[in-house]
Amino acid sequence: MSDIDEVDPFATYVVPKVSRIERWRRRIRDAPENIRLASQSAWRGRERGLAVVAGVFLASLVITTVFSYGIGLSQIFFDESLDGEPIDAKVEFKKAPTPETSGWTNNTSVMQDVCDELMTEYSQELADCTVILGRQGIHSAGFFNEDFLYAQPLEMRSIVDNENPYWVNTTFEYPELREAGPPISTYRSIRLMGPGAFDGEFAERYGASIIQGQGEWPNPQNMSDQRGVILPANIASQAKASVGDILDEITFVYVVDSEFFDTGGVELVESCPGEASASENGKIYCRMPMTITNMKVLGIYQPWDLGNPTLGPNPIFTTWTVLSDEQAAVLMEKDHIYLGLAVDRSQLPTSSTADASDWLDNLKVSIMASNYTSSEIELFYTDIVGGTITFLDIFLGFIQIFDYVIMVPIVVMSLAVLVYGLILSLEQRRKEISIHRVIGADSRGLQGMVLLELAVFASVAWLAGYLLAMFAVPIVLSAVGFMQFKSGNYNIDPTLSFGATLFTALSTLGLALLFGRKRAREFIDLEIEEGVKNTTAKPEPKYWLHWTCFVLGFISVIDTWMEMNGSEDGIIQNFFLEGLFGIFGPFLLWIGGALVLGRLGAKGPQIMQVIFGRTKILSDVKRGLKGSGSAESVNRLAVIMLLTLSIVTLAAVQGYTGSLVDERTVDARVGSDLQITFEEPYNESTAVSIVQEIYRNDAGVKATTIPSLVLKGPYGDYIQTYVVLDNADDVLNWNQQAIPGKSVSQALQRYADGGFSAGEDSAFTLDLAGSWSNSEALDDILIGESDDRSVTILMDYETLRLNFSAVDDSNVSDDAEIDWEEALMAYSALMTTDLSGVDFSGQDLSYRDFGRMDFTNANLSGADLSGANLSEALFFRTDLSSANLAGANLTNAVIVEWFGGSLDNADFSEATLTGMYGTADASNVVLENTTCASGNLSVNSACDEFTTFLPTPLAVPILLTESPVQIERTSVNSSIKYMGLHEFIPGVNSSIIADSLVIGESSWRSFVGDVIVNNYSTNNWIMRVDGVSDDSLKALGSQLEADSRIGEVIDWKTEHESVERNGGLIFGTPGLLSLQFVVASIAAVASSFVFLSLVLNQRKKELAVLQAIGASPTQILRLVLFEILSIIVVSMLLGLILGIGLAFSFNGFFDVFGFIFQLFGGASTNISRELVYPWFELTLVSVSVFTAVVIALLLTTRRALNSDLAMVLKGE
Repeated sequence: MSDIDEVDPFATYVVPKVSRIERWRRRIRDAPENIRLASQSAWRGRERGLAVVAGVFLASLVITTVFSYGIGLSQIFFDESLDGEPIDAKVEFKKAPTPETSGWTNNTSVMQDVCDELMTEYSQELADCTVILGRQGIHSAGFFNEDFLYAQPLEMRSIVDNENPYWVNTTFEYPELREAGPPISTYRSIRLMGPGAFDGEFAERYGASIIQGQGEWPNPQNMSDQRGVILPANIASQAKASVGDILDEITFVYVVDSEFFDTGGVELVESCPGEASASENGKIYCRMPMTITNMKVLGIYQPWDLGNPTLGPNPIFTTWTVLSDEQAAVLMEKDHIYLGLAVDRSQLPTSSTADASDWLDNLKVSIMASNYTSSEIELFYTDIVGGTITFLDIFLGFIQIFDYVIMVPIVVMSLAVLVYGLILSLEQRRKEISIHRVIGADSRGLQGMVLLELAVFASVAWLAGYLLAMFAVPIVLSAVGFMQFKSGNYNIDPTLSFGATLFTALSTLGLALLFGRKRAREFIDLEIEEGVKNTTAKPEPKYWLHWTCFVLGFISVIDTWMEMNGSEDGIIQNFFLEGLFGIFGPFLLWIGGALVLGRLGAKGPQIMQVIFGRTKILSDVKRGLKGSGSAESVNRLAVIMLLTLSIVTLAAVQGYTGSLVDERTVDARVGSDLQITFEEPYNESTAVSIVQEIYRNDAGVKATTIPSLVLKGPYGDYIQTYVVLDNADDVLNWNQQAIPGKSVSQALQRYADGGFSAGEDSAFTLDLAGSWSNSEALDDILIGESDDRSVTILMDYETLRLNFSAVDDSNVSDDAEIDWEEALMAYSALMTTDLSGVDFSGQDLSYRDFGRMDFTNANLSGADLSGANLSEALFFRTDLSSANLAGANLTNAVIVEWFGGSLDNADFSEATLTGMYGTADASNVVLENTTCASGNLSVNSACDEFTTFLPTPLAVPILLTESPVQIERTSVNSSIKYMGLHEFIPGVNSSIIADSLVIGESSWRSFVGDVIVNNYSTNNWIMRVDGVSDDSLKALGSQLEADSRIGEVIDWKTEHESVERNGGLIFGTPGLLSLQFVVASIAAVASSFVFLSLVLNQRKKELAVLQAIGASPTQILRLVLFEILSIIVVSMLLGLILGIGLAFSFNGFFDVFGFIFQLFGGASTNISRELVYPWFELTLVSVSVFTAVVIALLLTTRRALNSDLAMVLKGE
């Protein structure tokens, strides 16, 4: 008998167990073939895989873009931070030079040799090196190390030019340094540069800051031969210095010794041969003066923004070749020498600031590891760029948190499309899986088959999304507004690191496979009969949770809507709760709203039957509509429509609104292309001719200004009033939000015809329509002249004139009553310059001469008046809140806070108030080292007399009332007609406009007369320059500011960049909202097409049954079109409504983050965030979705109708 004959067919044999290692070996062996088969299967079933591809593609695109965007953002800010200080590293002696220490030298030639040696050894990493005499050595690492505060720069003290007397009043105090960083020094510094700073990389970097037409950055020979000096523009403007001026003397001071106050500071003050002074860092410094002579101004440069405090910013530059050998040796012995290094910035890694920091740290460690030259010089490396990165990372962290939160909806939407796409795709295979089970396939094999095919779809989609994100990020970061892009702004490399790339892959592919594995297991665990019949029990959704999210989100909408429409607190009065609702409310509303309203959208056929039920459209298909919208897949389609279209609406509304808020904030601050503050008052023609002279271009220049006056209302209230001149229409950037009504031209015509508008607060004062005191609400409308609300008001304009007769001690008395307001208005007539009503809020007015000037009703809030001469000036109803008056001279000034104005948070540190007369609340002002009105120094931040009751010499003849000075009051009254509420006026600070009126030029003439109007001169002019914008406008602003006749220039482009970074939408957000809009639009169109194709493919059998019982193809097509289009149309409408609600809710979100951003140093805007609805874009997206749905319906339905009826009914 053979072996075959001996086999028992009924015997049981044990299959040898395969080890885990063997299983993995087989998997690896079979992987190529399995992938090939899965790819073939994926291609054959590509229709069902479209949903998976769409979901993974969108998720990959969005998540990758968010990560890559963060990298690009850090690169942009890093590049911009390098535009400031040209020196990248300060390399000094390792130890402070003393006779007992080694490793240092007092020979500049040796230090130059060290430079040469560094450039040779690090030729790849370094671009330039120069020897500099300037700030002392720090000898310690880190900004938060106390040694960093103690090293002092060479501080400027004076410049003498016998031909230019303005240098006498020029001060070199630099109080902005105290606000910008740690208290190192509050004086402007001087840097004495070596020859290496005047050629090569340093010459290129410094030369870029020289203002066009204001000299040049010289070569080493010219700098040395001409004993050159380079001045910052603000110093040159203050001194009215020009290129070519010969400066007879420049005096600066250097540190010879320092001690702490309690460890020898007192003795140092007594023994110091020069000047001894205390610093805010707690040390007493002894400084000696050093003078260089016969210097020539070779250039004037534009100061850079204050940033890294390692080196004194914006110094005066010269060369140490003008020093004698003895002078140079003294400075080196006192540790005032260092090497300035320029790294090759092209070698810095651009992948992230962390990589750049690592590169710089390695360079630092390497340079410090060696000694240099035969003198064995030991070096300490202070990394300026690395320190900038540290501060940058803190600031960027907050911005990125904000922008990442903004992107949460689009990420969730992408994941929702992915999850629903997976569900639909896997449901297509329910019957296939059941059949495989019937023929003996095991669970593990079926699951592997499904997941492998899913992995093929997901991998292709992830790669496509990843690559598109790399392309999209530079475009997103180049956004200059919503859906507005400017190419070439930045050169960035958005490539992700390996770890970040791996995370994007795991977060998309991993989620797809994880969820696919779960759903596949559910199908495999079904009974075979359930799988074949497509019936299964579904868990009941948690509707209570859906409704809870929706209601909480809706509360945030109501709260924001109430606050936007006049309510001060809204529905939520608790500050903390309001913040929580502001942050989480939008997301609760979006998720809850989509789930709740999705059920309503799925009921679209029933809703449409109510509307069209009695029409002929549905006469023959009513029976087929029973039960429409009940399928779970239809409900998912409605939810997807709601999610996508709500985000489209949110992104479009908030994107356009944010861009307009930014632009209108700038318009309110600047007014037009340029706002120029001249050193002296000029009339319009003179101001224009000065600009044209400097600009030297044939481009048209138009100018206007916003005069102001104080009018007295019918109830005796004095109200600040601004004037819109007749030519303002051609110059100012008007828009409908600023003034009453929707038509700018109609509003301006009403101003010209004698109309006036009021802010909310001034409307309250005059009891006008639209104020809280008036019962009549007023929307943003232009009140018609025949409207009862357009009341006519008689306003008074009062002028005071002093009639002097003989005044001496014999006819002066101090015991009579006096009309103080009248007397103070009379005192203003003694002022040499009338600056009443000017708006200098937030402007740099430091070290200006404002002696005996009238600031009545002026707005100086937040202004920098440090070091200014304000002696005998008048501050009556003046807003000085948060103004910086540190070191200012207010001797014999008059300040009265009775009738308005504010000193809240004003800084009078080290100011001189001797003889300051008046009355004011000093409870919330800063009085550190202040000379009080009594002449005594302040003690514990308080003055024994903030103001004195003894009139100033100039005020005595007026305030002691029996003098023969006659105060002649003239009152002119005129009627003006109310036309509505204004929100802001271009060029006028929006924080005070609510308390003011706005009138036209004709009304102004009726109050002050034609002579004053025709001869009106002012320091402040707003100008439009034809054909100049963007960078050209910035360059023109710098060029104008360098002229000695001009004090300050604000250009629209620079201010817009500042607003975008420090308020409004925060940098980069317009690009992210644009990305949201585009991605959500694509998702809406693509998902509607793909999901409908899958949904209708599932219903082939249902359509075949209808066809079998006699329904015609036309009836079936009409039935399907009506059913699906009803769901889509209702869902689209609900999506738009939900999106508008989201936009309202996100206003609260922006308010919360705007408040937090201010705490981190950002600025705010007072322009209300009135939502803008871009109906064209929203309609375009809706039409595109509708078209995609119709195409999908026609293609899929006709294909189903053309299928073999018998095969479809059999399920084949």
